Amino acid sequence: MRHLGVAATWFVAACAASLAAITLARGDLPTVTVTSPLPILDLAFGVGVLAVPFLFLLALLALAVGIWSLERGTGRDAALVGVFAGTMLLVLCAQSVAAFWIAWEAMSLVSAILVATHFERRIVRRATLTYLAVAQAGALCIIAALVLLALHAGSSSFAAIAANARNLPSGVRDAAFALALAGFGSKAGFVPLHFWLPRAHPVAPANASAMLSGAMLKVAVYGLAFVVLQLAGPPQLLWGIVVAGIGAASALIGVLYAIVDHDLKRLLAYHSVENVGIIAMGLGVAFMMIPLGKPAIAALGLVGALFHTINHGVFKGLLFLGAGTVSDREGTVDLERLGGLWGSLVWTAPFFLIGCAAISALPPFNGFISEWTTFQALVAGLPASPPGVQFTLVGTVAALALTSGLAAACFAKVFGVAFLGKARRPGQKRERETLGPAAASLGLLATACFVLGILPSLAFVPLGRVAGAMVAAPLVLPNAPLLPVLLVTLPIVGASLSWLLSRRRGIRATRTWTCGSPVTPLAQYSATAFSKPIRTIFAFFLVPERRRIVELGGSPWFPQRIIYTTRSRYIIDEVARGFTALTLGIARRSRRLQSGSLRVYLLYAVAALIATMVFVR
Repeated sequence: MRHLGVAATWFVAACAASLAAITLARGDLPTVTVTSPLPILDLAFGVGVLAVPFLFLLALLALAVGIWSLERGTGRDAALVGVFAGTMLLVLCAQSVAAFWIAWEAMSLVSAILVATHFERRIVRRATLTYLAVAQAGALCIIAALVLLALHAGSSSFAAIAANARNLPSGVRDAAFALALAGFGSKAGFVPLHFWLPRAHPVAPANASAMLSGAMLKVAVYGLAFVVLQLAGPPQLLWGIVVAGIGAASALIGVLYAIVDHDLKRLLAYHSVENVGIIAMGLGVAFMMIPLGKPAIAALGLVGALFHTINHGVFKGLLFLGAGTVSDREGTVDLERLGGLWGSLVWTAPFFLIGCAAISALPPFNGFISEWTTFQALVAGLPASPPGVQFTLVGTVAALALTSGLAAACFAKVFGVAFLGKARRPGQKRERETLGPAAASLGLLATACFVLGILPSLAFVPLGRVAGAMVAAPLVLPNAPLLPVLLVTLPIVGASLSWLLSRRRGIRATRTWTCGSPVTPLAQYSATAFSKPIRTIFAFFLVPERRRIVELGGSPWFPQRIIYTTRSRYIIDEVARGFTALTLGIARRSRRLQSGSLRVYLLYAVAALIATMVFVR
């Protein structure tokens, strides 16, 4: 089953790459339609220009995940990942309401099965239920938006809906945008609908987590961009302000969640919220600049968003697969129990380091280029913009800069604690890693991070054509290639001078001093200690600690007390916790509808058929 699943994954990768290449060369591919007695149920499939970067990302990530699955994971997981990749391909190719709905529901169902792989654990069952509740609520918003647009166009074909977009009343246009933002935003992980993501992604197998975070979240981004730019376009100024604001909030909240978390996979899931927020910043700039009559800046913002979409899929796939290797070898992803992994994971460690540098937006890797492009689009939109837009852009620039700095601190913690130093569990025996399919898959994605960083034109040129087709404007390439060279050269020169001086003066090596106590691996810097200063700085973002003091007697001058302190939690996490409890309560009460009677099920089916016929007429 393992080899069959890997073959299916690679087949999907080949199909996605071929469709993207042909579409980029010839334009939109012809639509193939399967008719039905009811026109609204017609199934149409084709490929539009906007889907090209997402197809390329799916192809690259599916190739790497397939290679990794040859060595690690189970055969069942590999087979499901292949099916999951196929459903995402169908979503990107859907060209009618019914086709999109069926593909979207199939993608959600298969992803839920992957999340529930270890269903014997209670935390996995709760994560799966939360994910299904959010996914179905979002799906209802999506289908409502698409049906609303189809009713005003008189057809369920996306081509007909797009042709009728400019004739939509403003109320219908705004309603479609709001529904699409709620539906696709919940699947993408936008704040405040992100709470399912750090629960679901960590409990899934590593290859599934790589596809969930690297590809599925981007399919949701595609859906939002497709609705706003084509089906309900042109975008309105308020839409861009809302999307940019949500992006800034998602980026900051995601990175703050991540930096205080010590579970490696959950930390990476929070960083998915952060990077999806950065993508939303670029989309927000594009949505704002189009109604302001600045198509060149809109194209630059769209290119930044699409480029970061690809980059995040690449380095997040690398990091999740690397975390899977760590979990298989060590039996845990708790940073407090990891240390000194470079000594045994001689291939995974350097590749993981490249992924850490890329997600931290450090040159010369790909994450820096896409974030720099987004930054330039934000700054370029400031002149001659209304005050509300300028305020939004300035706030977004500040959020992007702060997010990048906090991300660098977070991954300094991750790599330093997990891979450097010594093993924290004494007597632990580790076998030296050999070069196999798992390490090769990490090397493939690490190479992509480096190549896209030093040769960004490989992505800028095709993405410029995609953005030009969306906003009808040529792309002015940003001056990114020179800056990474300077930023990389200066630290190398400084490090070389330091090395030469140390060689000339000599180095005095002494044992580590721990105040006279024995030096043990437990004396190393822990993840909690590393993140303590940042937790202190952002203490205002925490729920105040509740303390209970218990008196144990003693003298009046030296009373004996025990202070019990509850764990501080994020305010937004408390809101999400309440929403989850409400959703679970509604789900429990809804069980009454399921009586186990075949006659009741048939009654439901007949009622649904009658309602559909009345609605269509």
